[in-house]
Amino acid sequence: MAVVATHDLAEQPYEMIELHATHLIDLSSRALIRVGGEDATAFLQGQLTQDVAALDDARVLWAAHCSPKGRMLASFLMWKAAGQIWLDAPEDLAEPALRRLRMYVLRSRVTLEDARATQARLGLCGPGAMALLETAGLPAAPAPGTHDTWEGVTRIAVSPERLMLVAPPEVLASLQACLSPHCAPGSGRDWTDAAVREGVAEITLATQDEWIPQMLNWDLVGGISFKKGCYTGQEIVARTHYLGKVKRRLLRFRAAGPVQVGQELIQDGTAAGKVALVGGDSAQGSEFLAVVQLEALVRGTLHLGSAEGPPLERLPLPYPVALD
Repeated sequence: MAVVATHDLAEQPYEMIELHATHLIDLSSRALIRVGGEDATAFLQGQLTQDVAALDDARVLWAAHCSPKGRMLASFLMWKAAGQIWLDAPEDLAEPALRRLRMYVLRSRVTLEDARATQARLGLCGPGAMALLETAGLPAAPAPGTHDTWEGVTRIAVSPERLMLVAPPEVLASLQACLSPHCAPGSGRDWTDAAVREGVAEITLATQDEWIPQMLNWDLVGGISFKKGCYTGQEIVARTHYLGKVKRRLLRFRAAGPVQVGQELIQDGTAAGKVALVGGDSAQGSEFLAVVQLEALVRGTLHLGSAEGPPLERLPLPYPVALD
């Protein structure tokens, strides 16, 4: 099966499984880094896997920050607004990701700030997320993979079923009151559940320094530019792309019972993979994304946690992955 790589969120061929409702979620605890200064673009260009120079006032891009050995230390949702570049990441990376980026500033004229004190975030998640804005009497949502600004609110269409709203807390509180009657209350698990269905896994403290970007399918969801110049870890990432074969890939699974990020997948008593992101629970089990050795897929059954753990059912992703 051929691999189809994309380089923009707007190009991703999402085929989402229907969720039960549109959820309104408080995302304000997630990491949010504001990058400013005249060297902001050049600085990030030398650190992230994405072509930061390709950002404009509408695009939204995925990007990764890697170690010198090419392993992912952080994953970011990135956009440009109000003359600043913004990086969104899971909550537990707020301090580590900021500290790691600051290590490379040196003499660059760039500022890196934790923006959570001045910017709150809401998430709309579900099959009616985009249409819900108009239902609430607000302007139509931007196209997937883009963002816009309305009345001081940055509206980021992460995917056809995930919309992030960013604004100062007092502005977002008024918007929340407007949207709440049309939504079901949700939690961060609803946000990650949609990400599992989209096949987009983020790095957390439990998975830092585990995988090169291709193992997390970052090349398939548009998180790597192979046309830009050097960045930290670029030699390993580029060598894997041009000369190597990726022997481990991110795949989607279901298992009975609870699942935890970092939990191992076991085959014949040996570790064959690790859980990267956990979604929601249902009567059929818990869905999750895991990086797995591709050769294990033809050897037999994978189990969660131990040889006696629940067997795994592999589920489809909304984009093709070469398994041989």
